[in-house]
Amino acid sequence: MFTKNIRKSLPLSRSIYRRFTSYQTGSEGATASTGSFGQKEKAIENQWARAHDADKIKLLRKALANQEKATASLKKDLETLEKRNS
Repeated sequence: MFTKNIRKSLPLSRSIYRRFTSYQTGSEGATASTGSFGQKEKAIENQWARAHDADKIKLLRKALANQEKATASLKKDLETLEKRNS
């Protein structure tokens, strides 16, 4: 829509108009997907992903341990209340 307004408002020649238009001339990431640079980049991304996942797992295990402690405490309180009411 914007390019139509430019075309109508400014009398640009076709070559100048083409210079300012945006169009894709290749696939994105074409440079990174070939050769050793792409392999290194992929290895670094995989290494980061593994470290990120390990951190998440560590936090989840810590949260699970805290939840298990809270559950054990609640079970103990429930047992004492049941003994009192019996």
